[in-house]
Amino acid sequence: MGYEIKALCPELAETFTDYMENLDFGHEPEWATCFCRFYHTDCSQEKWKNRTGDENRFEVIKEIKSGNMKGYLAFDGTKCIGWCNANNVQQFIRLEDDLKHIVKGQKVGCVICFVIHPEYRNQGVARQLLRKAVDDFRIQKFDAVLAIPTERKGSRERLYRGTLNMYKELAFEEIEKDDNASIMLLKFRP
Repeated sequence: MGYEIKALCPELAETFTDYMENLDFGHEPEWATCFCRFYHTDCSQEKWKNRTGDENRFEVIKEIKSGNMKGYLAFDGTKCIGWCNANNVQQFIRLEDDLKHIVKGQKVGCVICFVIHPEYRNQGVARQLLRKAVDDFRIQKFDAVLAIPTERKGSRERLYRGTLNMYKELAFEEIEKDDNASIMLLKFRP
């Protein structure tokens, strides 16, 4: 089924925060206060754990309005049903040291998180969000797109970075593997 995919913009900042606030994160309670800010920070794990949902909500609205936080929202009519955090890899400060040997001064996009409404899981929403992100990175003349899916046993909710198959379907190649995480890369230019 086709859903409408919209790029995150200042006019959708409240839609995004409302969507995140109204999801049930009972499987991972600490995710309820994240607002997809974790990878955008470089604070210690202890400091991150002490940040409140209100702090993250305030920061995310500010960053969306300034154009620093980007991604895509999926809609079924007017109902927001999904989110994909996709941006220039440089915006994901927490990943900088782990990825700099791959980025090497190139303009690289990164897709890091998917949050799909439980009623819409397994219906292709994340794949649609991913396709839109990849298409836009290509249009914006990025050199490549990175993704870091993990193989986690247990609940599907823990696959928030997407699945290997999602990325392989779009010709991403696995360039590194570490424990349960893979670094996938889609090059647009040689």
